[in-house]
Parts: sequence; structure tokens; C-alpha cells
Amino acid sequence: MKRILPIYLFAGLLLFSCADDSLSPIITFDKAGKGAYVRLLQETARDLNLFDLAGSTYIYSVEFVDLEQGDLVSEYKIDLTFKDNNPDNGDNSSGPSAFRSWSASEFISTERGYKGVENITITANDLLSAAGISADVLQAGDQFIVKGFVILTDGSVFGKDNSSAAVNGSAFQGHFDFTLNATCPTNLEGTYDYTVLESWCGGLDCPTGQVTLTLTTSGYDIDDFSLGAYNQCYSPCTGGAALPLGNLRLVDVCNKISVTGASQWGEIYTYHSLTVDGNDLIIEWTNDYGEGGTTAIHNPSGWPPLELK
Repeated sequence: MKRILPIYLFAGLLLFSCADDSLSPIITFDKAGKGAYVRLLQETARDLNLFDLAGSTYIYSVEFVDLEQGDLVSEYKIDLTFKDNNPDNGDNSSGPSAFRSWSASEFISTERGYKGVENITITANDLLSAAGISADVLQAGDQFIVKGFVILTDGSVFGKDNSSAAVNGSAFQGHFDFTLNATCPTNLEGTYDYTVLESWCGGLDCPTGQVTLTLTTSGYDIDDFSLGAYNQCYSPCTGGAALPLGNLRLVDVCNKISVTGASQWGEIYTYHSLTVDGNDLIIEWTNDYGEGGTTAIHNPSGWPPLELK
């Protein structure tokens, strides 16, 4: 493949001096060479919902940028690689393999006058079939990696690997390659009333309070990971106890709950049982310092069918 120079060629623009229109362009197409790239016009979310694979669809539209507004492009094609990121069910990775292609006769003219393809629709079933796997193999974190290429009428081929970072960045909306991620929506964030049912110190004088779950990039931060037990055992009913914080996180992956991280004192927390009972989420926990408790967290809107991982 040829290596192409980015900004000047792909954008199809000549940069002139604002001070003197008679000055030569900063760079000409003759100096830059010729090529093309795929520009994204619109797209939907790139997530595949494992709770609703049948309804999971990625739709996008693109146009082709070259010296003649896409007329030099003879074909647009995309290849597919499946990356299995969950070794517990074996390695089902596959590809790259040819996935789809469009010839110049299938191109449309976009609003800006470029040749392109609109409303390309990729369903989860399309991806599973192309990767040769069944739906029950797919797990959260698995990825379908799509690599795009444009082939010009002179036979030259351009993709992300022989384009510059500038073309593939947000400024030029380059869309050679993209990744569709298998995931599950999670929505546990909020402030909830709780009732402490049991704590290691036995005190139940002030069993109620509120706890807040905040979604972060590493899971849900809980503003009191003891779920009210510290308030009972270390500063009864005053709320003055230093709460277990640190980088403790409750992690929700497809309704399966786990705990990661440690408190600011280095304590590791373990959930021994987790039960949804009506609008209550009942959690029994201990840490490696010997503390523990059982708390019911009330959600008036109800909880999803959560369970321990």
C-alpha cells in the first residue's frame, strides 16, 4: 500500500495566504500525492446489548474524500475480526476476513456532493454469523473490530494503516476502522435508603440512613462501603466515623456483581450473598479486618435481577 500525506490531500483543500491571494498555495496536490479517505457522516452507538442482541444494530453513513469528491473511488470494503476477551469460555477469536463491500455503482451522492454509502446497517446477527460463533459464546468485553479500505480506480488501496493520525482523528472524521463492543447496560446509580439488618458489633440503635452509588470508569463508587455498619459500630448514630473508601468499587457486568479494590486502610471487601427481594437489594459482606454486616438497600423503582459473579 502507498503511504499518503494527510491533511492537505485528504481534505481536498488548498491553503492560501490571507494577506496576498496571488501567493502560491502552501502545498499543492502535485507535491502531496493522491489518495482518499472515508469520512463519517453519522452513526449510532457502537455497543451490542447482550440483553437484547436481536435488537442490537449499528448504523452509519460515510462519504469518500479524494481529488474528485469520491469519483476516484471504485470500491469500499470492510473486513471483520472477532476478538474474544474472555478466556473462561475458550478462545473463539477469528479473522480478519472479508465482511462487506460496495462498488462505485452502489454509491450515492451526499448532501455535500461527495460519493458515499448511507445507512450501512450491521446487526449483531450479521457479526455472529461472519465470526462463526453463536450468541451464547458472546460475553461482555468481547469485540468485533472492523477495518475499512477504499480502492481507487488506479488500483491503489488506502486504509487506516497507511493514513496519518490527523486523517483518522476527530478533525477529519476519518472512519476507516471502528470497534463494536459487547456489553450490558447498567443503571444502578443513585441515592437510596438503607436498613442495616446485622453488623459485627451488634448495634442496631440507628439502622437506617442513605447510601449513594456513583458510576465511574472502574465501577460504582459507594460513599459508605460498610453500608451503614461503621456508623453503628465506630460512632454510634453520629455519622462521624471515617468510612471505608479508597478505590473500592462495586462492579456490574451484565447484572453479575463483584467487588474490586481496597479501602484506604488496605482492607479487602467480600460480598458473600447478594439477593433481590422486591425493591430491596440485600448484601452480606465482610472484610479481611474482621468487620462485616448485612444491609437492605431500598430502591422504589426496583432492582434488576442482580446476582454475585
